[in-house]
Amino acid sequence: MSADILQPAKAGPAISVIIPTYNRSSFIGEAIDSVLRQTFGDFELIVIDDGSTDGTDEIVTGFEDNRLLFIQQKNAGRSAARNRAIEIARGRYIAFLDSDDTYLQDKLERQVEFMEKHPEIGMIYTSAKCIDAEGNILKNHVYIASVSGQIYHQVAFFRPVTITLPTVMLRREVLDTVGGFDERMERFEDTDLWRRVSKRYEVGALTYSTCLLRTHDDNTLRTQNPVKIANAIEYYVEKIFREDADMDSDFLKEGASRLYEYYGLAFMTVPAWRRQGLTLLRKSVEFSPKRFGAIAVTAGIATIRTLKNALSKQFRRKTA
Repeated sequence: MSADILQPAKAGPAISVIIPTYNRSSFIGEAIDSVLRQTFGDFELIVIDDGSTDGTDEIVTGFEDNRLLFIQQKNAGRSAARNRAIEIARGRYIAFLDSDDTYLQDKLERQVEFMEKHPEIGMIYTSAKCIDAEGNILKNHVYIASVSGQIYHQVAFFRPVTITLPTVMLRREVLDTVGGFDERMERFEDTDLWRRVSKRYEVGALTYSTCLLRTHDDNTLRTQNPVKIANAIEYYVEKIFREDADMDSDFLKEGASRLYEYYGLAFMTVPAWRRQGLTLLRKSVEFSPKRFGAIAVTAGIATIRTLKNALSKQFRRKTA
């Protein structure tokens, strides 16, 4: 056969599973193993090492499976790592896994079966269970896939429904349409993507748990930077008001208020973060003054004076 005759490209796998990782040598092996043991085997697994310095590469290269593609890059953040993997991915479906979490064995099989039966669905997510650092199930810690269809209003502000990234599978063309992860975001980058998807596509839900989400010292609230979290909230709120200006303004204000309230109350549980927590609660009230009473009661009597001052300032601005 002549060398200049093009051969048909080899068909890609059904699914591309993407795992970004950074200094997670304690967990990355278990994450990879949970993918390789799936009952549905027509996938490629793309692991992006985002500049790890803890021997992660030795663990990943220890796996001998031709479905595993390992890529190393300089540290650029998890969104940049995921986007690079998306560019490389050949699957008609895209799934994600964080390097400290794991899939249950039939995760991919259940989701592909659902997506094949429902061509109108652009994305599917599922319920998930939570585990501790040692892998023990945490009772009463579970994410429930409770809504489906046109769910923009339920997921746009992370509340009341939280879609966890490892439970998601999307059609490749959906990502081609809405774009990948916002690389300027260090937080809420997944919620931002679900918002953009749910604005244009129907979303499916499986109440069955398909993932185990791990809680450990590196990802608890107390180990985070409160200033970075507050800045991330502000960036996301500004972005959604800008990009979704065609949506009902009252809904946007209510959603922003609930997001600020959620993190304000969370901050109040950490004594050193109390001042930042009050600032977030004040912003919550400013976005939706009518919610002052409910926020104050939830936050506690000690915050009522602070929130009343915020409400008074908001009123004066409106009447000036």
